[in-house]
Amino acid sequence: MTHHRRTTISVRLKELLPILAVVLTVGAIAGLTVLAPRLGDARQASADASSSPSADTLAASPSASPSASSQPLPKFKTLDAPPAIDKIPKKPKIDPCAVPRNLTVMTFNIKGGRVSPGELGGIAGVIRDSGADVVLLQEVDQNRRRSGNVDQPAIIASQLGMQSVFGANDYITDRGGYGTAILSRFPIDSFDNTHLPNRDGKEQRGVLRASIIVEGQRLVVFNTHLDHTSDSLRQAQIGAVMSKVNAYDGAKLLGGDLNAGSGSGVLSTALGVLSDAGAALGASHDGGGRVDYLLPNSWLKAGDGRVTRTGLSDHHAVSIDFAMRGAEDC
Repeated sequence: MTHHRRTTISVRLKELLPILAVVLTVGAIAGLTVLAPRLGDARQASADASSSPSADTLAASPSASPSASSQPLPKFKTLDAPPAIDKIPKKPKIDPCAVPRNLTVMTFNIKGGRVSPGELGGIAGVIRDSGADVVLLQEVDQNRRRSGNVDQPAIIASQLGMQSVFGANDYITDRGGYGTAILSRFPIDSFDNTHLPNRDGKEQRGVLRASIIVEGQRLVVFNTHLDHTSDSLRQAQIGAVMSKVNAYDGAKLLGGDLNAGSGSGVLSTALGVLSDAGAALGASHDGGGRVDYLLPNSWLKAGDGRVTRTGLSDHHAVSIDFAMRGAEDC
């Protein structure tokens, strides 16, 4: 009986094995069908992790291509440009057509430089009281024994807060000389001194030029002191002076001690180009004559003028107010 049962079970198992095999095969195929895509994704992710740069690497390498990863690149903040470095500010340009430029000019012969260092303060006081912006001095000493071995134009200018330039026409020693000077409240851009024609035994004379910047516009000033003994020599000297004056364009003014009267040929030569701004002012010398002049060109319009008598010199200080017009094309 027992043997019969075992035989029967064995027969049935043999019958079921093919069915079981089919079931297992189908199950295995189904399982592989489900798991295969996930395994592929895992392998791809692993490969990407080992071969592609991280997000941090991409951030540090702007040239990395977006195709290197299947994920979009993160958005980075755009940095603002660094602030520009401030440039050194330029000096403001002054309109050359802005008019008028007002200034007062003085000419003053200070008596052969024969004033003591203490008297230089008196000369500075005369200039200060006149309100002069530009001053033409004649008979000026620089480092000479007779006047205390001092630099006269520098001392006067320092008391007035002005700039000064000196032109030596007679060199007494290697330390100093005798000549003319120009003082200015405005900046002096350049200057030079030119000796004039002379004769044996005569005192050397010269013409001192200074280019002065008046509120952005150039004014060329000439200061001279002509010979006092010979009219023919003065004529030669004024000819040389005017040759220099005519070499410059724009606003210009010739002043100084011409040692010539109002109706002289010397003055007529100068007035061929310039005008006599102080014609109505009268005598400028203790002797009663008029020898000290301020002669502007058409760029300068003369206003009020004054003759100041002092006990510091045998000449009087002559000062005139001017209005300087703008550039020629205004």
